[in-house]
Amino acid sequence: MASTATQAGAHRTASARYLHLVGLLTFATGCVDVVALMAIGGAFTSVITGNVIFVGRAVGTSSLSPALHVVMSIVGYITGVALGSRLVNTGAHATTPSVWPQRATLVLALECLVLLISNVAWIAYRADPPAIAVDFLLVAAAASLGMQGAAARTVAGAPSTTYMTGALTTLVASLSMGRPRRADAVAAVGLLALVAGAACGAVLVERAPRIALLPAFAAVALVVVIKLRHHLDGRQPRRWRAFVRLDETRQ
Repeated sequence: MASTATQAGAHRTASARYLHLVGLLTFATGCVDVVALMAIGGAFTSVITGNVIFVGRAVGTSSLSPALHVVMSIVGYITGVALGSRLVNTGAHATTPSVWPQRATLVLALECLVLLISNVAWIAYRADPPAIAVDFLLVAAAASLGMQGAAARTVAGAPSTTYMTGALTTLVASLSMGRPRRADAVAAVGLLALVAGAACGAVLVERAPRIALLPAFAAVALVVVIKLRHHLDGRQPRRWRAFVRLDETRQ
């Protein structure tokens, strides 16, 4: 019990270091989800529970056409998770455990590329793509969030950035039991960021649809830039010390 509590405390301490990054990723999730729901196929791109219910409703009402985009979204998400998991875990056994592995940043960079391409296509079509383009955009959006979810699972504490039901359950349970110190700040920030991202996406779909996906790309890109700097800074001290020792030897 003591070791479990210690591990949980360590995870919360580690989580505080990347609280803002989890918020940015969850903001991107909310934005992509609402844009897809309102303008790209009418399906969720990360809320797989909701999508599966949509499929069940379609089967129960013998109206399968509306479920087509939902199935595409599920397939896209599964593909993203599979690809992201493969990339983030390749060679992981040979590396030193890290609070935020470099391979997680690599997968997020790939997500960022997918969102960039999606933004270019969405803007080029003036937010009114033909049916075939809608299909590709929906699958790409779902795949990007699948990759994000796979990357987040390798971060210390495995913060949730694409599915928030578990985060909400844990948060409410901790607060209702009178244990606010055990409440996960990452879950609280993630839930707020999800709402903010969804609100941002909805406003843009209504008032400036051509740039509706841009905030999601910007948020993920910012996370990638910040973490790349962190990874590079983590290497610099060793190189700097070696340079100093070499310089002292020459003197």
